Amino acid sequence: MRTFLLLLCAAPALAAPLAAHPAPPRVRSGSARADGTLLFGNAEQRVVGARGGVARADSTLEVDASLQVLYGDAAAEDRPREVTKRLWLGALSADWRPYAPWSPFALATYESNLEKRIASRVAWGVGAKRTFVRSARTEASLSVALLDERTGARPDRDAAAAPPRVVRVTRWSARARVQHGLDRRLRLSHTTFYRPRVRTAGTDFVVVSTSEARYAMTRALEASLSLLVNHDNQAPRRGARVATDGTVLFGLGARW
Repeated sequence: MRTFLLLLCAAPALAAPLAAHPAPPRVRSGSARADGTLLFGNAEQRVVGARGGVARADSTLEVDASLQVLYGDAAAEDRPREVTKRLWLGALSADWRPYAPWSPFALATYESNLEKRIASRVAWGVGAKRTFVRSARTEASLSVALLDERTGARPDRDAAAAPPRVVRVTRWSARARVQHGLDRRLRLSHTTFYRPRVRTAGTDFVVVSTSEARYAMTRALEASLSLLVNHDNQAPRRGARVATDGTVLFGLGARW
C-alpha cells in the first residue's frame, strides 16, 4: 500500500517530462504551393514560382526533400521584356533522432541562380541540431554544419559559350529557425542561414532568410505570404548587379 501511494504521488512528476514532448507527427507528409507577385507602374515586373516537398519521419530518422523554382521578368515602355529572375533550389536532408534535443544530420543542396550569376552550386555536409523548444504551437532550433561547396559561375553575357568557372570552398553553415502558431489557422515562421567561408568569414559569406505567414483555409488548403532575402557578397565578382535581392510572394498551396 505504501509503495502504491508513493507511485501515485510521483506520477505527475514522472509524466511532466513526457508531456513536454508531443507525440511524433504522422510518418509521411508533403506539400505543394504556387507563388506569384506582380508590380506595375513605370516598369511592369512579375514573379511566379512553385515549391514542393515530401518528408518521412519517425523517432529514429527523418528524411526531407524539397524543391523551389522561381521565374521573373520585367518590361519598361522603351525596352523589351527581359528575364530578371530564374532560380532552382533543391535540398535533401536526413536527421537521426529528430525529436531528441540534440540531433545529428547530413544534408545536400543544389542551387542555380540567374541573379547571383550562379550556373550551379552544389554543397553537402554534416552537422548537429539543437532544439530548444518543441510544442504543439512553437518550435525553435539552431543548427551548425560543415559544408563542402562547389560553385560554377555563369559566363559573361557577351561570352555565353565560355565554360563556367568552378570554385571549391569549405563553409560553416548556421541555421536559426523559429515557428509559432498564433491560433489553429495562422502560423508564423522565420529561417535564417549564415554560411561563411571557413578561413575568410568576413569577406566571403552567404545569408539567406525566409519569413512566412501561413493561413489554413481548410484542413488541406492554405494561403501564404513570404519574404525571401538572399545576400551573397561574392555575387558582384561573378557579374551580378547587386549582392542582395528580395522577393515578396503570395501563395496558395496544399498539405497532406
